[in-house]
Amino acid sequence: MKKILIPIFLWSNFSFGQTGLWMDVSMSKKWNKTQSSGFGIGNRQNLGLGFDRLFLDAAHQVRVIDGLQIEATYRLVLNEKADQLVLVGNRLSQRFQLGFKLSILDALDLGPKRLNLNWTSTQQWGLQIGKQTSSVWRNKISLGCDIKDFPLSPMISAEHFYQWNASIVYTPTEVLVSGATVQWRYFAGVEIELPKKQSVKIQAGLRQRASGNQALLRLSYNKSF
Repeated sequence: MKKILIPIFLWSNFSFGQTGLWMDVSMSKKWNKTQSSGFGIGNRQNLGLGFDRLFLDAAHQVRVIDGLQIEATYRLVLNEKADQLVLVGNRLSQRFQLGFKLSILDALDLGPKRLNLNWTSTQQWGLQIGKQTSSVWRNKISLGCDIKDFPLSPMISAEHFYQWNASIVYTPTEVLVSGATVQWRYFAGVEIELPKKQSVKIQAGLRQRASGNQALLRLSYNKSF
């Protein structure tokens, strides 16, 4: 077993660089059969390097028809480096998202009810002082299974990030804007069901960018009302 685990450990650390630790806590409230809201707080850090960013989320979802809901999200982010926490205007950024989530099996009335296959498509805008406004189109496919009479529900996902204004070239007569894929993100893990409408997600992931690959560990807690 050691002969297998040691090479994997070394390969993941030296090939993928610094591992990212993502942690977040959220609360969600279902107002009626069609509408729900959520609020969350989380941070991102690189193990061994310290704090990277802290954020607050606010979201609202509206179910249009069975299997399809519209989602809007706002995020306020404090971007930092190392373990510094300083409230400076140019370190704050905002993110706006508008998109939809399609539960494919529910929409088509296919498959077992405990199996979830979702497609989430989101347009995202990011604003920060001193930086170019970003415009990103995100598409995620996720698969999960709620196992009957068992507290662990496995899940996997893959997400593609396309930035519409990844490259901007100014010429004497016009501005040329072109897009490009800027990131792929993969996660696999489990959701642990707890009493009183609580749950914990533990996921391992991989982020692929032009700057290189990064291993990720994500821990999420949610309380529903």
